[in-house]
Amino acid sequence: MDIKPLDNRLYVTAQPRFDELEQLAEQGFRTIVSNRPRGESDDQPDFDAMKTKAESLGMAWHEIPVKPGEYAQADIDAFADVLHTSKAPVLGFCRTGKRVSHLWALSLAPRRPVSELIASANAAGYDLEPLRGRLEQQAKQSKGDSAS
Repeated sequence: MDIKPLDNRLYVTAQPRFDELEQLAEQGFRTIVSNRPRGESDDQPDFDAMKTKAESLGMAWHEIPVKPGEYAQADIDAFADVLHTSKAPVLGFCRTGKRVSHLWALSLAPRRPVSELIASANAAGYDLEPLRGRLEQQAKQSKGDSAS
């Protein structure tokens, strides 16, 4: 498992296997967030079994399923809520980790400089440059919402 930090609360990885959950608990992860829709691929583990196992190991399990590149504001808000209210460290996963990095950046764009988010994701191996326009729009929209 290749786990990389996006910030001091959230770490990202590709889809973990069922037998890797104990290792994640031993590494101190307290919360797991899946951004994969159930049944997305034939090789995907059974999420009900993963949830049961994670919870038996003392980790909270959340699912915010999104298709690649399809991030509704409700998904962004749900991700932000889980990230900010869950016990850290939080591990987010999807098939490759890209959706996690996108939702993370979109949820933080109102509070952190876009260039900083892009640099942090880049350090973890995720290129957010193609998402820059959406991140900047997200930052402006949220600032406009808070001013009203």
